[in-house]
Amino acid sequence: MQSNKILKEKKIVIYIIVLLIVLSAFYIFFKLSCGETEKDILEIGTFVVLTLTLIALIFYAYYTNQLASIAQARWERENVLNATYEMAGTDDIGRAGRTLFRITNRSPFIIRAKIWCEFKIYDSPVEVKDEFNGTNIWLVFPQQMSQGWFEIAPLLAQKGKTVQQMKEEYASDNRTTQLTMDLTIEFRDEIGNRKRLPTRRHYFAFNDWRWIPVLTVSHGWEE
Repeated sequence: MQSNKILKEKKIVIYIIVLLIVLSAFYIFFKLSCGETEKDILEIGTFVVLTLTLIALIFYAYYTNQLASIAQARWERENVLNATYEMAGTDDIGRAGRTLFRITNRSPFIIRAKIWCEFKIYDSPVEVKDEFNGTNIWLVFPQQMSQGWFEIAPLLAQKGKTVQQMKEEYASDNRTTQLTMDLTIEFRDEIGNRKRLPTRRHYFAFNDWRWIPVLTVSHGWEE
């Protein structure tokens, strides 16, 4: 998008300069064809100097604008939607399985975020509270961190399971399907920018008592 805008502006500048050169050539030809006098030569010289000055000013304005655009783009890359998320378990091994969810805002703007955690137990979906199903909006103020949490035990209870049962059922062939979470996050700031992170799957390893992200996907590389 930005490169297309720069290319369009460059074309406009070139068109204006070519037009000025063509008009200048016609003017000089017209003056010379009418008979050369000392006054005509002076007028032609003045016109050429003014034309060259105008072309120089156009170049100056164009490149000044480009430098400002580059500085603005760099500032946006460094500041706009500079937000990160983190999941951290607690030390309640074998109990409720509280997971802390943190969003850190390093930008100078207020960021709003929505979080979708699609939990499944053996591929069967379960419900989660509004902070993690995309209903409620997280407000994260500049240079601050917001933290929420959810627990594993209430999720398991919806399917009549307990933490102890899941630990006993744990095996190498079902470890990635016992309890899964497809996580999607969207950030928006107060000046209208938005960023939606690709959905990322995590599974809960009951033997290690921690969430493990799936690092690869089989789609999303279309040219």
